[in-house]
Amino acid sequence: MRVEGLAFVCAPDGSVRELVAAELEGAQLGATLGESVDESSQEAARLFLRGVVRGGFARSTPLRIWTRDAHCFGMRDGDALRIVAVIDPASAAAFAETKPGFEPLAQEIRRTLSTYELYEELALVNNDLVTAQRELARTVAELQRLNGYKDELLGMAAHDLRSPLTANAGFIRFLQEDSEGLPENTRTLLAHLRTNSEYMQRLVESVLDFAAIQSGHVRLQLESCALEEIVRSVVETMRILAGGRGITIHLQTEAELPRMQLDPIKIQQAVQNLVANAVQYTPNGGEVDVRLGRVVENGVRTGVEIEVEDRGPGIPPHELPELFKPFTRVSTVKLSKHRSVGLGLAITRRLIEAHGGTIDVRSEVGRGSTFRILLRVSA
Repeated sequence: MRVEGLAFVCAPDGSVRELVAAELEGAQLGATLGESVDESSQEAARLFLRGVVRGGFARSTPLRIWTRDAHCFGMRDGDALRIVAVIDPASAAAFAETKPGFEPLAQEIRRTLSTYELYEELALVNNDLVTAQRELARTVAELQRLNGYKDELLGMAAHDLRSPLTANAGFIRFLQEDSEGLPENTRTLLAHLRTNSEYMQRLVESVLDFAAIQSGHVRLQLESCALEEIVRSVVETMRILAGGRGITIHLQTEAELPRMQLDPIKIQQAVQNLVANAVQYTPNGGEVDVRLGRVVENGVRTGVEIEVEDRGPGIPPHELPELFKPFTRVSTVKLSKHRSVGLGLAITRRLIEAHGGTIDVRSEVGRGSTFRILLRVSA
């Protein structure tokens, strides 16, 4: 296949020293490269020559050589410049390698074109990536908008359900108090209704708490608190509930714990969630340990930790990473009849993190679990 092109040797200033091949119809080469190109290509020709001189190799944008647009490739050879000009840049290497002394230029053209094609391919991939990122950003924004609507709707629905559920629970309790003359199956039905009513109330309250947290409305009412008093109050309350199943809750605290800036109601809610979970997973007649103590790092008191340990069935390792996510339920079976809504640990984590603290868990199947809250002491 015949390749149209020019091959010539010139000085660094563009003066033509030798015309090696003139196989480009409609193009003529004058005494200099500058005289050979159209006025519109003059600056491009100067930049091309300068690139060859300084870099040893260069490729031009299309130069108008008389009536033809040609791509030029040049290589410095001592004090001379070897240049080929072709219509199709893909044919430049094949054209150059057939001309004596132009073989190194042909090799450099092949290498450059290969790199250039790679750059073009990378540019296309990068453009596709940018387009995909923009589309992803639009999708994420839309999902965030819809998620906001979902949280708002969920909160509104839960809020509207709170009053009738509270009223229903009151009616059921009233009926139970006056149920002595009712048949046994009716009293059983009322007990089931009360259980389900209380579960729905807990679900609504949990959804309202979680919706508020998700929307960023965790407003802390901070005050100087004795954390021991909060934890002791929780333990005393839970002892009453746990006593029905013969479960003993032990409380161990260190002396002279520092007062901390906390929201006592929200900290109480977080600790109560953990102790309630521990009781629910502890077998009848079992024990739950609650420990409260200082955290000392490098001899400096940095915080206070609360540990809640049960002797329940434990949690499989593969379920631990999902434990604090909303609506998560582990595969281990609770040992109480208390029904979970799957939001307690998610709410607990958000409340503790709102105080700048952390929560984690250690667990071993068959031996139980230990949840640990760490609250930092302000400097």
